[in-house]
Amino acid sequence: MRVAVIGGGVVGLCCAYELSRAGAEVSVLERGAIGGGASLGNTGWVVPSFSFPLPAPGIIGEGLRGMLRRGPLVIHPSLDLTFLRWLLGFRRSATRARWQEGVKALLVLNRRTLELFDAYAAAGVEFEMHRSGLLVVATSSEGFDSYLTIFRELGSLGYQGEIAELTADEAGALEPTLAARRLAGGVHARVDRYLRPESFTEGLARHLSAAGVDVRRQVEVSTLASANEQIRVETNEGVVEADRVVVAAGASSSPLLAQLGVRMPLVGARGYSFTFAGGNTRPSQALYLAEAKVGISSYDDCVRVAGVFELGHKSDRLDRGRVQAMLATVEPYFDGWRPGTESALLEWAGLRPMTADGLPLIGRAPSLPNAFVATGHGMLGVTLAPATAALLAPLVLEDRIVPELAPFDPGRR
Repeated sequence: MRVAVIGGGVVGLCCAYELSRAGAEVSVLERGAIGGGASLGNTGWVVPSFSFPLPAPGIIGEGLRGMLRRGPLVIHPSLDLTFLRWLLGFRRSATRARWQEGVKALLVLNRRTLELFDAYAAAGVEFEMHRSGLLVVATSSEGFDSYLTIFRELGSLGYQGEIAELTADEAGALEPTLAARRLAGGVHARVDRYLRPESFTEGLARHLSAAGVDVRRQVEVSTLASANEQIRVETNEGVVEADRVVVAAGASSSPLLAQLGVRMPLVGARGYSFTFAGGNTRPSQALYLAEAKVGISSYDDCVRVAGVFELGHKSDRLDRGRVQAMLATVEPYFDGWRPGTESALLEWAGLRPMTADGLPLIGRAPSLPNAFVATGHGMLGVTLAPATAALLAPLVLEDRIVPELAPFDPGRR
């Protein structure tokens, strides 16, 4: 069976991996560079313990306040009809009951996440991965309590991973670069991991090419249509014919989703990251700074600081003022570590694909039976990519119904 995967980011490459492993003849069609979109500049977190939908009670007010104060979460007003539909759906989804249902769905999706990453490494996919967990720290009792409440609620909803509540001194002992005297406390999710996302997409691309997968760059897909029980994929390089197609193009999936009858609005949420050498006193692990809403990953040869969630923008233009403001919020958490004074190895801005209900779109397209969707993963793309691919492949290749994918049905509204 011939399968075309549209999108060469982490989700698309994982889908190609599972489909190829199951015996399909796979082509990956990427409009830019492999791993060059949202997969490039993120923290690379693999966080089953930190997987929950963005829409929750109070989130709309927080986003509007962020617009006025240049906060980490910003909702910009827009008259774009798709964004307005998205915002209405987002508001409807921001209830405690829907948030809890979303958490349960993500817990099921994540059941094999760590096992799958181990399987990739065992199969010979080369990438940088760290197993030190995720340390969440806060400088205020409000910030500490808010995330402690989230972790406790995840536990009540079925999450079984080990989560340790830490005093300020315990958090400082675990990560000595932190200013323990300024902390209110911390939470250590011990089973979580993080990887260098560029190394993962590059490793996957090499592995796929060696396995005979046709990995194509600079291929822009314009139209999908049914033709004689096949899919006709029109691109800037001509027509590609396939038996099945998987749309996994991240935030750029929207035009194709409209052709497939997907009604759930998908928008891009702009985020930023700053990658630099880090110096001799850099952090040693993955950190989440609660009040700043900033993530930090310490890799073998550099450190990445990532944050900001801007809704209402279609451009991935880099705003250096935003980057500097983000870095300034980091410094109060540390003693003697000042990332704002460092020279950048990579300054990045990108659009993360967000659905109105905060859950990805995974499954069969509503109006084209041979087409499938795997996008809308928001800030959880790395975490959810292997599980998405492992559950989608049987549906694509065998038409086998997978109950775990029901909450992520692309036909939902």
